Amino acid sequence: MALKALKLRVCGGFFSGSLDFAIPFVMDSSALYSDNYRTNPEKVWEEMRNDFPVFYDDISNMWWVSRYEDVKNIFVDYQTFSSSTYELTTGQVVGPTLISRDDYGHVVRRKIVAPDFVGNRLRSYEQLIEDCVSNLINSFESEEEISLVREFSSQLPVDVISAILGMEGDGQLFRQWVTSMIMGLNDSPELRQKGLDASEAFCSHIAPLLNEVDDLDRTDHIAKIARAEIEGERLTNEEITAFCGLLFIAGGETTDKAIANMWWNVLNHPEVLEAVLDDDSLWENAFSETMRRTPAVISEERFTTRSVELHGVEIPEGAKVRACLAAAHLDPTVFQDPLSFDIYRSDMNLGKENRSGVSKDSERSGHFGFGLGKHFCIGYELARNEAIVGSKRILERLGKPRLQENQQGQIIQARNSFFACKELIVSFQK
Repeated sequence: MALKALKLRVCGGFFSGSLDFAIPFVMDSSALYSDNYRTNPEKVWEEMRNDFPVFYDDISNMWWVSRYEDVKNIFVDYQTFSSSTYELTTGQVVGPTLISRDDYGHVVRRKIVAPDFVGNRLRSYEQLIEDCVSNLINSFESEEEISLVREFSSQLPVDVISAILGMEGDGQLFRQWVTSMIMGLNDSPELRQKGLDASEAFCSHIAPLLNEVDDLDRTDHIAKIARAEIEGERLTNEEITAFCGLLFIAGGETTDKAIANMWWNVLNHPEVLEAVLDDDSLWENAFSETMRRTPAVISEERFTTRSVELHGVEIPEGAKVRACLAAAHLDPTVFQDPLSFDIYRSDMNLGKENRSGVSKDSERSGHFGFGLGKHFCIGYELARNEAIVGSKRILERLGKPRLQENQQGQIIQARNSFFACKELIVSFQK
């Protein structure tokens, strides 16, 4: 529970002026775990930004930070705010990954695994993405109503990653394992064990691909990163399988939810729908604005390596800090009318994201949906590509979409981790 003193001013009657006592404004940690918060978190985020920019959550024993500049600083200052917290979650299920490292080893491993996912080398996967999109649309093209999450957004990222890793056609199998692995990030011993069992099955399935990786005829990503050597270092087999697991957990689940959120936003704003129907390049803007207004991942956790003071509050060394990027994205000191969904924003970078978070245009700010700095998402271009290409092709082949009535929008899921639509039933008119 946090208190904030508010001065009271009384005018008229026998007294006029400021009283020398204060009325405490209270925010209780339970507000972050209520049913109302799950469906309408923006009010709580506003209270935190305005009155409790550093808020201690005594239920989960962590500190929430909610203002834009503060969240940005947490992402950038990795020496104070360490991502080693992921050793206790992702690392426990899939093994050692670069997201839990802040040292130079992180730099070396990123240089090994990242190049295929950006720039010209990513373009070599464009046809692969097109094929995955086309296959999915073929499977539901004749249906009157489409379950967009179940039949498309939840499947596309996993299909794409499977194909990139050299396991095309294994998407359905991986989806089962990935779901259990994500649930295994929970503190529940039972769910953790299911996650570990799924991770073991996953590793056994991809183990044969770790053989004969020096065969230059192999162009799959596993072979490429197994062959790669930076400054005399190569990835171990354990690191390769852990990275593959991370790709599915981080890249599959978040891209799925980003696509669903984008479609919800577009379908619930008729003027935006008409705009993308008239000019499909505006899906780029819609994706960026979705990552700001309704990011699939609402926060990221860090450990403090030293005590740090923020807004007069001391966060001790070794504390867990939750950088609430979703709250930061609604900071009115950064984004005008932040609750609106505006694909023409003049105060935001609406194009491809950059690792620094600094726009060439000083009047525009970026979103934190892919993180920032050292731990900026490796697959950010891949995720954007999947969302844009998939959305364009659906409209091209199926026509004008209409969201069926009584659909539920984004809700908080998975212990304050995700903010997304669980399902979208959509019909189309050619």
